[in-house]
Amino acid sequence: MADRRFDPARGRVHSTVVSDGVPQPAEPPRGLLRRLAGESAVYGIGGVANQALAILLVPVYARALGVANYGTVAILTTTLSLATIVVTLALPQAFFRSYLKEADSDRDRAAILRTATGLRVIASLIGMLLVIAAAPPLAILAFGGIEHWPLVALVGPITFFDTLNLVPLSLLRAERRPRAYAAISFSRAVLGSALIVIFVVVFGMGVLGVLLGSLTSAALTAIAGFALVGRDGRLQLGLDRGLARHMLAFSLPLVPASVAGWTLNLSDRYVIGAFSTREAVGLYSAGYTVGLAINALAIAPFTLAWGAAYWEISRQEGARAVIGRVLTGFVAIASLAALALAAFSTDAIRILLTPEFADARFVTGFSAFAYVLYGSFTILTTGLNLESQTRRVPLVMAAAAIANVALNLALVPIVGYMGAAVSTLLSYGLLAFLGGIVSQRVYAVPWDVTRVLLLLGIAMALAAAAVLGPDHVAWRLACVLAYPAIVIGLRIVPRHLLAPIRGLIGR
Repeated sequence: MADRRFDPARGRVHSTVVSDGVPQPAEPPRGLLRRLAGESAVYGIGGVANQALAILLVPVYARALGVANYGTVAILTTTLSLATIVVTLALPQAFFRSYLKEADSDRDRAAILRTATGLRVIASLIGMLLVIAAAPPLAILAFGGIEHWPLVALVGPITFFDTLNLVPLSLLRAERRPRAYAAISFSRAVLGSALIVIFVVVFGMGVLGVLLGSLTSAALTAIAGFALVGRDGRLQLGLDRGLARHMLAFSLPLVPASVAGWTLNLSDRYVIGAFSTREAVGLYSAGYTVGLAINALAIAPFTLAWGAAYWEISRQEGARAVIGRVLTGFVAIASLAALALAAFSTDAIRILLTPEFADARFVTGFSAFAYVLYGSFTILTTGLNLESQTRRVPLVMAAAAIANVALNLALVPIVGYMGAAVSTLLSYGLLAFLGGIVSQRVYAVPWDVTRVLLLLGIAMALAAAAVLGPDHVAWRLACVLAYPAIVIGLRIVPRHLLAPIRGLIGR
């Protein structure tokens, strides 16, 4: 088939003959699939490390900062996340498209890299200046006073270095150097956490220490990244206007989807801060972060494996039935993990945090099961990927994000931060539901909806019983053990349904 490609050397679009959009065999060998799965796992190390270390830092924040200052850190982290998403401009995706798909020669790739670097420097610099300029009004909106504006202003340079570091990271991914990529990502997470502990615990710098630790690690990692990939002199500044317009035309429409994802994950901190106190933000964020452990330990690794595996499955006979069974098996196992996390969060929070964080345990179950629903969403929307209909995903995410904001505005003023917890769970449920409906129209899969809903319902009911019932470890353990006894004893999950998920876990 003909594929129209942008030629950076000639500044126009030309046509080449490719297969399925990329010049590769229609039937990839098993070796390639294994390599993709392995590389996906390595690429995920940095992200998983960030999540894992964020969870491990909660006790440090709790004991060194207190619940109110932890709420301040949560709001600043939320602001940093939004600023990074916007300033990134989805340029890495545009770079991959141009560098890997559209470039026909080393000259083309050099021009693309120069322009991508130029765009990245300009966008990062403008983003930093805008955040610094907006720090006073943002401080008033987020904290109700201007006294926190220096802390908000520090979000600007952190955003600058983190987004600037996307240049070497994107090049390493494009050149299939996953270990070097993981080393930089992992170093950012580990170095940042170590510096934060030193500044906050050793030097007692409080919230300022958190920001300085993040800023220092972001700057050092960016310098190391540029030094690593710039030794051959390829990282040069440049700006081909035609190519820049071509890349931005592809990347800018992707930004709203990223903002929608941020809205689902983090925007509730602002709503809680507006209608309640920083202490409430701190309690909610602590409980939510403990629930995030299921994503770092189970959901994220699964989605990495699934992202490579479903292409192989799709070429097998009876692929749709296998995908349907994967959903059931995933929900069966992930629900057990979420149940255990929700049940024992009471003990974990008591051991790791201070007594003022005790009520955070009521939030953990909501965030844990929300991530189970997100994992379900990635399976339910497999058909959109297989049929190249991914343009529908941003619309689904936007609908769920709008519902999340509406639910937060309706519930938080009435029931406080627990309203945000309920909103998170309902919004991710809506995301999975809408994603499944849209995907089913283009790629029908025989989902076992009854089993899936039963598994979720039983696990959530037992989680509620564990948290609200007798305050004894034995009771909580009994609630967790009751789940496999019920779902296997009543044959809600026949053993053969777990086979597909076992294979993915093994990978």
